[in-house]
Amino acid sequence: MSSNPIPWKHVRNILVLFAPLWGGAAILFGCVGLVYALFSSDYYTARQPLVVRDEATSSLDRLGRFASQTDLKAAQETILEMTRNPEVVAEALRRIGPPGGGTDPTWPTTDDIDTIATKFVNLVAPKGSEFGNTEVVYLSVKAKSQERADAFCNAMYISLTDQLRKVRRVRADSVIGELSHARDLAARNLNHVAAKLREIEIEFGTDLGDLRNLNDTISGDGTNRRTLEETTRELQAAELEMQKLESLHSLLVAGADDPQRLLISGSELLDSQPSLSRLKDGLIDAQLAASQMAGIYTESNPKLRAAMQTELEIRDRMQQETKAAIAANEPRLALQRNRVATLAERAKMLNNRLGHLAVIRTDYSKLDADVKHRTEMLAEAERSLAEASATRSAALSTNLISPLGPPQVSDHPNGPGGSIIALGSTMAGLIFGLGTVFMIAPGPTEARGGRRWSDYLGAGRRSSDDTAAAGKANRRSADNAIAAEQPRAVPPAKS
Repeated sequence: MSSNPIPWKHVRNILVLFAPLWGGAAILFGCVGLVYALFSSDYYTARQPLVVRDEATSSLDRLGRFASQTDLKAAQETILEMTRNPEVVAEALRRIGPPGGGTDPTWPTTDDIDTIATKFVNLVAPKGSEFGNTEVVYLSVKAKSQERADAFCNAMYISLTDQLRKVRRVRADSVIGELSHARDLAARNLNHVAAKLREIEIEFGTDLGDLRNLNDTISGDGTNRRTLEETTRELQAAELEMQKLESLHSLLVAGADDPQRLLISGSELLDSQPSLSRLKDGLIDAQLAASQMAGIYTESNPKLRAAMQTELEIRDRMQQETKAAIAANEPRLALQRNRVATLAERAKMLNNRLGHLAVIRTDYSKLDADVKHRTEMLAEAERSLAEASATRSAALSTNLISPLGPPQVSDHPNGPGGSIIALGSTMAGLIFGLGTVFMIAPGPTEARGGRRWSDYLGAGRRSSDDTAAAGKANRRSADNAIAAEQPRAVPPAKS
């Protein structure tokens, strides 16, 4: 069921009746807005475009570019925190001085720094983007005049770059301290292991090449190994020569007692004795000649006797020569025996040395590998320390943020002007007043009356109004009673 439309006459009457209410609200709100506009200050915005890069010393392959979007975002958020840092803001404010000029020893106060850092300083990304999407950011500041906004922006950039240098220097000092400790620890560990390795190398100074060859799988034979092989070959040849000399000596000793035994020996043993070899051949020839004559002549035959005498003389001569050969061969045999013993001792010594090297090889290999590893660790620590030192040096002379131009100052103050604020406040008061009026005003079907606004607010009637209403009702009742007691007039009859 639809309600009846509100008559415009009723609306007009309500507006006229409650004009003080909505008019007063509009005037009150307008006055508040006017006072605010009179006592508030206009602020101009200055924006400094900046480009952010990474440290080149730690990213030579990328030439100052960030490795990922996350690193870029982290760097920009770090710069944002530094921008709102109280020390940065305070340094910038001290550079530009108090707003009224002059000197103020208390400028800036802690409240001024906190307020400006919270409300008037910011680092924003370009419009339509966020941190991490682009390397360009804007340093935004606010001030009460265009000149002060420009000066404040420049001062904030200088203070921000100084603070970033300080942060990089502090971080580099911390890293340098840590890397110096790591470098010193690596050097001490290397010296400790190198001292043990040095002791082994001093102990095996003459065999150091063989020890390293045993440790190096791709190297050739060492000196001891080659010497042992040569000694072994010489020992074998010496032993063979000694066996020949001993066999010859045994043959000569036997031939000294019975020259016949020399006749049945091979010619190889007598090659070193040419006189015995000739006597041997002559004895054989004499024996053949005596045998031939014994078959022809009798024992009393002078020819046979001469042949037999020749044989006896050759035999005696062989015995004498054999004894002389034995005496001459004994020093040579003794010398050969000494040579064999010397070579055997040398081979034994070389085997023992190689065996000792084989025993110590494992420990030497571990120490050598440990020395190489700790040398690499020391080199890496020194390289990192050099990079950190370069970063610290760069932090004192370079910036990671660079301006892309001068600060851009707005031509007009931020926000609406004083007249707009006053007009808006007046309109707000008017809307508030009208809304209040239509909330408390009675509808067109409600019968309310009275002389005050409270009569229309639904709070009930006053007692005086009730007394007056009761008096009126009593008077109407009396009038009605008097009218009833009077005789009615008879109408005239119709003719």
